Amino acid sequence: MPRREFPGDPRRDADVVPYQPAVSSSEGSVYYLVSFASAMGALFLKSKWIGWVALYASLLSVFSDRASASASGGSSRFSTVTLALTSLTMTYMPELLALLKIGGAAGGSAGGAAQ
Repeated sequence: MPRREFPGDPRRDADVVPYQPAVSSSEGSVYYLVSFASAMGALFLKSKWIGWVALYASLLSVFSDRASASASGGSSRFSTVTLALTSLTMTYMPELLALLKIGGAAGGSAGGAAQ
């Protein structure tokens, strides 16, 4: 790695470079935390509304992510989308299984009556 020179001599007042903190938006991290917390809440409480809030917040987190932040930890944003989709799938699973069970039982009883 090549050596970088210091931008100024700190002993001379004219060459002192003032510190400027990096500007970052915390919107993405707030959406990330809301998404993660609500997805876990949807899994534990079996609430569909909380699961939809988790999906909405996770999509906002992914879309509000800056390009520079995605290089350092962008995969964690997509993991919240996966977690939100998983929580929605788990909350809707009893309804899906009941629907499949009713459809399978109706087909089985009709075949048994014909014999």
